[in-house]
Amino acid sequence: MNFKNILALFGVMLFGAGLVMAISGATPTLVSDSRWAGTAATSDETEGGNVSAVNVDGTVLTDKWAAYWGNVSGTVLLGDNTNQLYTWTWTTGTGGEVCLSTASALSFAAATTATGANVDTAWSFTGTDADSGDNTFGGSCNLAFAQATVTGTEQIDHEDSTYNTCVVYDGAGTSETDYAFCSVIGTATAYNGAAANYEVMVPTSAGAGSETYYFYVELD
Repeated sequence: MNFKNILALFGVMLFGAGLVMAISGATPTLVSDSRWAGTAATSDETEGGNVSAVNVDGTVLTDKWAAYWGNVSGTVLLGDNTNQLYTWTWTTGTGGEVCLSTASALSFAAATTATGANVDTAWSFTGTDADSGDNTFGGSCNLAFAQATVTGTEQIDHEDSTYNTCVVYDGAGTSETDYAFCSVIGTATAYNGAAANYEVMVPTSAGAGSETYYFYVELD
């Protein structure tokens, strides 16, 4: 399967005058990439005349999914894009959300529920594949954005961490750019046991190529 370069870019959230800037673009800093390297082939010795019963167990790397994890820092401010009148220190204990989307401007004010089957449609996945959206999402989670509350949207339960990925839909269409994948900010551990404030799985276009994701954050 082909390697996917997941490009972390600065996401800019555009709001009209007078709207509350609750969730906005965030600046990601790449720390490291990791990837499963595969399993070496093993063998069995045979000779002419043998008929051998051999059960085979294998693991392959998905080309439909990638993930991000890390820590969150930030500031609550009163000011404009040039000057600060006053700032407050934000800590992870107050909570919030980290969201990723292929859209450089997503309307979280219109955020509503979505399913793994919706993800399959948007990314052109075959729903019966082992790693399809329909076979990955299950259960439900709730997200409380400042501008919208999403109740009962589908989630991915991460296996080796306490985090999960919640999918939200902007209600506008059926393309990739109409979806975001979110993690509630916490003080737990990532899949590898490292301290982390968030962990998110994201779909990627199957096959060769890369996927660009924009980062958004809401600090409670």
